[in-house]
Amino acid sequence: MNGQVLQLLISVGGITVMVAICWILFGRAVASLAGPDDIAAALARDVPGFHMGPAAISRDARAALIENARDGSVYLAVMRGGDIVTRKLARGLGLARNGDKLELRLKDFTLRKAELDLADAAAWEEKLKGLAA
Repeated sequence: MNGQVLQLLISVGGITVMVAICWILFGRAVASLAGPDDIAAALARDVPGFHMGPAAISRDARAALIENARDGSVYLAVMRGGDIVTRKLARGLGLARNGDKLELRLKDFTLRKAELDLADAAAWEEKLKGLAA
């Protein structure tokens, strides 16, 4: 057997063993948003003067929309790893609704798209129509 092929097989085997050990130790748990208060706390750290307004968490608890009661701006909160990533929704937002699913397309290369399954998707679509231009 060629030395390079043997080295490749040993490397792939080692990586497989490391992934298996991580999976056994840490499992496959998926972090989720605990509630509107946790999202508001994350936004209060990022946005000076943030005051929680209406909020909606997707059914899978992986994304949420929350309004700043102070100025009416709307923020998207998404779980990435074990932390909450937030984005202020701005003009030029791509918006589509299919039943209870609301799809947002952002002009942000780190977070291009988010899909939320909301009980009140129609109300949030109406609220966000001004940003979708």
